[in-house]
Amino acid sequence: MSLSSRRRAIYTGLSCYLADDELLSAVALWESKYAEKPSFALNEFIAELAAGCGRKLERARVYRELVGALTGPVAALLPDPETLLKSWRERMQHKSGAAAASPSEEALRTLEVLSGRLFQAMDAGLLTRMRSFVTGNLSVMDGSIEQRLHVRNWLEQSQPLEGVLLSPTQLRQLLNLIYVGMCEYLGPVEADRRLSQAVHLTDAEQLPFAARQLL
Repeated sequence: MSLSSRRRAIYTGLSCYLADDELLSAVALWESKYAEKPSFALNEFIAELAAGCGRKLERARVYRELVGALTGPVAALLPDPETLLKSWRERMQHKSGAAAASPSEEALRTLEVLSGRLFQAMDAGLLTRMRSFVTGNLSVMDGSIEQRLHVRNWLEQSQPLEGVLLSPTQLRQLLNLIYVGMCEYLGPVEADRRLSQAVHLTDAEQLPFAARQLL
């Protein structure tokens, strides 16, 4: 099966569950990470997709839809979304370029510094639990699948948040998730103390976007 046909199959199978930019983001994820992998990697793709999706996906049903599309007649598939993907990528690049001089980039830098201080104060066991807590609750954060997957990679693999457009509102939601996790494992009093100290130290660096603006 050619790349075009497989892309059509993924697009067709996922169209039952996703739409518009969310659907194109999912196809782009498949194309960039899984298109050249063996067929058994389909489960890995669905797992990553479900982890970054803002709502619950029935993974078994999604798997059946995709397998059916990949093994069924090509004539039954939707047209190749290649042109739609190109347009979507151009729009995403334009947004990222526009954000370079916006408060979003400055807020992102502040969030990384602030969260870094919070994480550095935790022992390895607590940090692991905290990251798992935040990762498991990313569905409450606004945004696309691609944005949530980027945040997930930042938490699990210590990849930089740079390169993804996250608004100050989304960053506040992310910081709140971290704070809720701290309350869960440290108690609200200790969580408040640590957050207040981290905000004070971060603002002392006089970053363009003040840490207190993320509260």
